[in-house]
Amino acid sequence: MKRIGWVAAVCMLTMCVASGQPPAQQTPSPLDRLAFMVGDWSGKQNFNNPGGPAMVGDATDRIEIGIGGKYLCETLSTSMPGRKPTDTRHFISYDKESSTYNAWWFNDTGTRPTEFTGELSENKLVLTSNSSGPGPVLRATYESPSKTTLTFLLEMKQGDTWTRLFLTTYTRTVDAGKP
Repeated sequence: MKRIGWVAAVCMLTMCVASGQPPAQQTPSPLDRLAFMVGDWSGKQNFNNPGGPAMVGDATDRIEIGIGGKYLCETLSTSMPGRKPTDTRHFISYDKESSTYNAWWFNDTGTRPTEFTGELSENKLVLTSNSSGPGPVLRATYESPSKTTLTFLLEMKQGDTWTRLFLTTYTRTVDAGKP
């Protein structure tokens, strides 16, 4: 059976070369453009605490392509002294009809996911929550300034301005799916 598939592929390539046309290129998935996020990460989450003491937590994040290659699956946790670690899941997909990235965030403090939409520019994914959803409007920015660094900025809209809630700076510990 494998031999038949291999023979068919060779015949197809031969026909393309003979006709002067290159073989059809498979278009990469829009999720492939998020490869800069994939991996195991650890770092520090610096909270904006106006007028209060600095608040910094230890943060971990595991990001991988999952669910049949249709979602970027993210598992995050932050540990703060005297508190139980957070438990959060983010699922990001791509909607071809609207040409936008969509995300659903589940966390241990809510009973429903927060929905986001956004766009990617190079190694920067910016997602904004649905203004008609419950809670404040949020903006999440994932950015990779280098192959071993990922930042995650979460902001909240207040009037016409964005206020930083926290900035997490991660260092890659392992590429997901690789030893």
